[in-house]
Amino acid sequence: MVNSPHNPVSHPPEDGASPAALLHRAWEMHLSRPEESFRLAETAHTQAMIAERVYLAAWARLTMALARWRWIGADPDSLEEDFADAGRLMHALGDERGIRLTELGAAVACFKRGEWAEALVFFEALVGRFDVNQLDADNFYPLFGLATSYVYCGNLAEGLRFGYAGLHLTQQLNLAAHQASMSLPLGVALMAVRDPEESAAIFERAELIAEKIDSTMLLKATRTNLSIVFRRMGRLAEAEERIRWVLGEAPGMIGAQQFAHFTAAELHVQQGRIDDAEAELARAIACAGPAPQPLDAAKIRFLSAMIASRRDQLTDAIAHFEAVVALLPTVPALRFSDRALVHEEFAAALAASGRFQEAYQAQLHSSREYLANVSVLNRVRQFSMQVRHEIGRVRAQLVEASQERRTLQHFNAELSLAIEKSTREAERFRDEATHDPLTGLVNRRYLDQALPSLIKLAQQSATPVAIAFIDLDRFKRVNDDFGHAMGDTVLRGFAEAALEQLRGSDIIGRYGGEEFVAAIIGCGPAAAEKRLDDLQHRVRHATFRCDGAELSGVTFTAGVAIYPEDGIELDQLMRRADERLYRAKEAGRQRVVADDTPRLYAR
Repeated sequence: MVNSPHNPVSHPPEDGASPAALLHRAWEMHLSRPEESFRLAETAHTQAMIAERVYLAAWARLTMALARWRWIGADPDSLEEDFADAGRLMHALGDERGIRLTELGAAVACFKRGEWAEALVFFEALVGRFDVNQLDADNFYPLFGLATSYVYCGNLAEGLRFGYAGLHLTQQLNLAAHQASMSLPLGVALMAVRDPEESAAIFERAELIAEKIDSTMLLKATRTNLSIVFRRMGRLAEAEERIRWVLGEAPGMIGAQQFAHFTAAELHVQQGRIDDAEAELARAIACAGPAPQPLDAAKIRFLSAMIASRRDQLTDAIAHFEAVVALLPTVPALRFSDRALVHEEFAAALAASGRFQEAYQAQLHSSREYLANVSVLNRVRQFSMQVRHEIGRVRAQLVEASQERRTLQHFNAELSLAIEKSTREAERFRDEATHDPLTGLVNRRYLDQALPSLIKLAQQSATPVAIAFIDLDRFKRVNDDFGHAMGDTVLRGFAEAALEQLRGSDIIGRYGGEEFVAAIIGCGPAAAEKRLDDLQHRVRHATFRCDGAELSGVTFTAGVAIYPEDGIELDQLMRRADERLYRAKEAGRQRVVADDTPRLYAR
């Protein structure tokens, strides 16, 4: 339970039916069980007004407003009335905290209506009013609003940035329902930039929290999203288990009920259960109503296209895909996130119909969307690592402080500077050329700046990190025998395989020419060698095509150094990895050396 100053009634009286006790309970559950919270706060408000206890009446009215925000089916106009009435009472009391929270009203009303651009303007205007750099539980509300609004407006970089800031805040203050709620926009954004492992980890933590605090609403939201991310990871049994549970519950969740049916339909398409997919799509259409919103209309068209494509009804499939592509500019909400997949599926349908030039253009669109997502993810991953490192450092200083007030002030100041510094760094990376234009991977400049921070973070958290130098074998021969265009195709193909094979928390970059550097977090020698052997297997069995020519059997050689076994400084690790790469080449290439025993890749 969160104590003062987070709860307006920190020590409720023993009489559980008093307005103070009702308000205390209502506040504690306004994010986890908002409908129940609203009813309790409404009763508390009535009793407080009768007893002329204005303070309790003001906070009860504000609690009603915040509960309506998260209560599916609540009327946005009534929500605005709650905020306005609470605001009048707070001004009469001169309650600065209450006044500040009632100023959320306009932003929350737009949020509730799905007017994301308007909501974003209002939330941005509140940033200075709330001072989101401070360690204050009330900062959850603007951070959650900013993260969600940015994601639904299509600005993933900012959505991820505010999402991570909000998640760190709620973790530091141990606010369970707040943490589970903040995980939703953050996890959705991570799915959109194709980091399913990190997204799954965040949603699974939120699922555990939702179970612990007994919030069916949050469980439905997290399990629906977990079904999506598990489907994308190929964990189909777990995906089906989650969505079956959601559909087995009574309607009503964060987001429209049709979203659960859309999720089930996409899963059935991937499972090859086309009749089941069509049935779920019909249920989603019924929930969306006769005039679906653009997001729902795009999802309906996309699923219709995939179903028609799987049934070889290519004319219908292409017509639906064309409608989806036309709708995409009107759907910035990134819950319909996998735009790359739209173009990829469209390209497959066009190619199957013999429309190869159009298929090529659609595939180009898919590649651009994919590379844009990778670029966003790498920038925000750097921001997240910096914030985590700085928070850990400041927390260590807290232990040494002697006076609580002085310590808290110091912590807030340090944390504010840390987040401000991290924000400046994230913005600087955004404006600099940090990515290799051919492969879309981060370049040497980015690696030179990011890897020292990564090693510092590993030192703080006592986490092993593997640094690997990877060199494509006999790459000059590829250029000489097949031409530089084929060489570029191989480089791009290797980059794509590496991004998909490694985890979302790992870093892979092009160091120069045919040489790459990877930082694999949490791995010792055996685990790093296994990860790279799996990548070797994938690359070796891939076929690269360019200008009518085909090339397969591409391999690489890698040298790996492990922090802290092989060194505690980055230059030591880079030198040791380079030495092992050289020794692996001398031993005949096509192998990974993570210790002093080169082994031939045999699969």
